[in-house]
Formats: sequence, C-alpha cells, structure tokens
Amino acid sequence: MCINTMNKKAQFDVARKSIYWMLAGVVITMAILAFAIILYSYQNKVTMVPPELRAELISLRFVNTPECFTYQDSVTGRIFPGVIDVAKFTQERVDQCYRTEKEKGFKDFNFGLVLEGYTPLNAQGQQQPLQTNNFFNQVDFTLYKPVLVRAGSETTASRMIIYVQ
Repeated sequence: MCINTMNKKAQFDVARKSIYWMLAGVVITMAILAFAIILYSYQNKVTMVPPELRAELISLRFVNTPECFTYQDSVTGRIFPGVIDVAKFTQERVDQCYRTEKEKGFKDFNFGLVLEGYTPLNAQGQQQPLQTNNFFNQVDFTLYKPVLVRAGSETTASRMIIYVQ
C-alpha cells in the first residue's frame, strides 16, 4: 500500500508542475511581447519626422530652384536662392515644378502658393493662390517664407505664403 500512495503523490506533483510551467510560459511570452511593443513604439517616436519639417523641406524647391520660381541671371547663369522671378510665378510653372500622381497624389503634400503683393486677385478681391494638381483647399498648416521679388530690374522684399495640405 505504501508504494501506491507514493505513486499518487508523484503523479500529483508532476501535474502541479506542468500546470505551473504552462502558466509561467504564458506569462513569460506576454512579458516578451509587451517589451517588444514598447521598444517598437519608442523607436517610432525617436525616428518620427514631423510633417511640418517634411513639408518645409519639400517646399524649399519653390524658392531655391530655377525650375520653379527662383531668379536666374540670364547673362551669367547665376541662381539667386530666395529671390523670386515674378515672371516665373505662374500656374504653368507650378505644374512643371511640382506634380503628384493623379490617383494617389492626395496622400502626398500638396501646396497653395501666394506671393504677397504679386498674386492675382479673384472676383471677390481675394488673392487666388497658385495650386498644385491635387490641392483641394483644405489647409492643414501654413508656411511663411520671406523672399525677395524680382520684377524686371527692380527687387523688393515680400513674403511667400505656402498653404500645405
């Protein structure tokens, strides 16, 4: 009889240990997954680039490249960053300078551009911004860039307002 009771006690110990290790395995797995999620979210926070910065970097093309509006001396070929050639400030130039895809362009940054004092007015007397192809007049934030405007041989200070969608 003594052997039979020892056998039952051993079976109970084995069953109890297997339940313990099953529960411990689940808890350890959950702890590892939680740690991995915390590391992943921390990495995303550290490496996130604010949309304002991304839009600022993209919009630099409007005031710093001759393909957009930047003044370029016709004799020397020198480019003057931050100086806008008023003759280049047209909708056709915007379409050449920055274009997004027709189907998926709404996911990209789109811009409305106003050059204070030089943008044409609409019927209501308001400045009508030049718009990129997928700009739908919903402004998320606005960027302001101080610029010089070259009209003929005259240069004056102004400001470019860039509406970002």
